Amino acid sequence: MKNKTIITIAILGCSMLSSCIWQPIMQTFTRDQYPGERPPMVILDVDGKPASNNWQQIDEDVLPPSSHMNGRITHADDGIPYGLTSEFSNIVISPYEPHYQLDYTGVPVGSKVWDPYTRKPFYIKRAYTFN
Repeated sequence: MKNKTIITIAILGCSMLSSCIWQPIMQTFTRDQYPGERPPMVILDVDGKPASNNWQQIDEDVLPPSSHMNGRITHADDGIPYGLTSEFSNIVISPYEPHYQLDYTGVPVGSKVWDPYTRKPFYIKRAYTFN
């Protein structure tokens, strides 16, 4: 009887511990689907130039405070910045002001792309997701 109690406590403790550990890990690696209409696509890079001219107009009314991205933007060895991961699957935040969210569906991570608003290049940073 004592062995069954110990085994039951061990199983309960293990399942509680794994849920305490597993849940934050899964929240880190899973991303929500973007609500509503998806933002504009990034523009692919072909031989160092934009693959298309699908440029967008910047809406001056939605500019964030200029310091809200300070310290969050990293750069590759060639000096080109990486986009920031967002809470949404296949959505990247542009490293350039006004830091719009952009869709990169179908674009491999590590690819050089162009911000359709600022006409500047950046890289898609690796984001580990399961959806």
